[in-house]
Amino acid sequence: MPVSLIFSSITAENSSSFTSALSATANVLVIGEKAALSAENALSLLGLPEGFAAPIADGETITAYIGGKAITVASFAEKQSRTTGVIRSDSITDVVSKNGKGDKDLSIVVFLKNQEQALAASLAIARAYPLYENRKKASAERNVCVHFLLAEAPKSITSTITTKITTTKGSSTTESVSTVTSTKTSSSKTVTTAELQTAADAVRECAKLVDTPPNELNPITYVELVQKLHAEKLAAFGVELTVIQGTELRDRGFGGIWNVGKASENLPALIHLSHVPAGAVKTVAWVGKGLTFDTGGLDIKVGGGMVGMKTDMGGSAGIFQGFVATVLNGINTNFALHAILCVAENSVDTRSFRPDDIITAYSGKTVEVTDTDAEGRLCLMDGVAYASKDLNADVILDMATLTGAQASATGYKHAGLVVNSEEFEAALVAAGRVSGDLCHPMLYCPEFLAADKTFPSVVADMVNYPKSATNNAGSASAGFFVGAHLVPADDFKEDGSRWWAHVDMAFPSTVGGRGSGYGVGLLHEISRTLNAKFAAKREE
Repeated sequence: MPVSLIFSSITAENSSSFTSALSATANVLVIGEKAALSAENALSLLGLPEGFAAPIADGETITAYIGGKAITVASFAEKQSRTTGVIRSDSITDVVSKNGKGDKDLSIVVFLKNQEQALAASLAIARAYPLYENRKKASAERNVCVHFLLAEAPKSITSTITTKITTTKGSSTTESVSTVTSTKTSSSKTVTTAELQTAADAVRECAKLVDTPPNELNPITYVELVQKLHAEKLAAFGVELTVIQGTELRDRGFGGIWNVGKASENLPALIHLSHVPAGAVKTVAWVGKGLTFDTGGLDIKVGGGMVGMKTDMGGSAGIFQGFVATVLNGINTNFALHAILCVAENSVDTRSFRPDDIITAYSGKTVEVTDTDAEGRLCLMDGVAYASKDLNADVILDMATLTGAQASATGYKHAGLVVNSEEFEAALVAAGRVSGDLCHPMLYCPEFLAADKTFPSVVADMVNYPKSATNNAGSASAGFFVGAHLVPADDFKEDGSRWWAHVDMAFPSTVGGRGSGYGVGLLHEISRTLNAKFAAKREE
């Protein structure tokens, strides 16, 4: 592992502990919002004088060399609208990516307003240190240790520090001797780092899966990877694993997954992880699209359109590692949790499924194939049918890199939501803000967008890609295609007895050409919300 990312809980009230923690590394990166860095005595524990951070603009840095230690101070954006998170996660990732490189150990000090910002900040830092690489010369191994300084629970601390400071900004270098006597207002409340560590590790593992090339990650190796993690870690937490693979999918009626993946030498699979705690009163199922590579099938992608299609399994990666983080952190005490990964490779062969084929889905409905490059929804339709029929899940969430239209609907940073419950929709948006996995509602209007309206077929129950798809709320309508396979349909009507959410994260799944680990934080946080909601049911 090139970078070992370690989260620590260090507060400003314990200056000796803080100084000791930083002494082991020659390089320190201090980040925070400009207001926090410029606050009275904010940087005194680092031996930096008051006003040191004043000249820094968002994204810029200033470096001081104290006793042979390089201390770089950088600010990240603090402007926030109501549709961004509790902290600017995107800016944190940018700042750390730019200033946290190198081959030496590093300590990162993060100024936070409150503990609510800790998860989003942790996951943002995790994104800056991707795990996957395949180079002749591997990156040097190094430790990056993260310390959080919280502004909650103020308490006065007086300290006096005298230091010789060499300051470099651009090409200008100055030296000064500074004696700082400060009364520091700091936090006596610590950040719980074990949970942050688990969630951050899951984000990095999720991103690693998305970054892995298709000659290394295919349906066969994906199954083996899940089996390995189950044996080494998840089984000890009571997690059970079921794999339906190859012709068994065909024989059991999973017509979508089977037909999409049957042309590949690496046959498709449905991977089912389940965790059922003793106190579970409800059942939650997450379904992820796992196309390890998408050629487009016989409707083949042209003009370079295949490049990057290794990332078409990003939804399944988020579901998988979101499940891992939730279970390992012990969040789902009141509900059973299932992760269903619909894994296939859309290849070209004499066995490929064809335009005009009619496929029978696991729901029992038939689908006329009008575009083999609209294959992800064919896999998801079987996954949600399995979750609703076989698992009888009270809450179903599917996640996928499903449509290019998602960016037109909600942009590059926010996933698009189609949700049958206003309460569930609001909870997901809130979970996105806390975790940094931003999401925003798309049009929920089955009167105009339901499958029988937007996907009509003259010979089957529906087509998989209508001519009007790109012009009529393309991302939202694709979600309704998936939702058409929930069984029984009446349970999943608006404000019905069971909740369903579709998450299209086609663009947030990658940042700067690398996997972002999107989905882990969102699922981790929505699990908290659901667990609290179901606690009341448990007490009834």
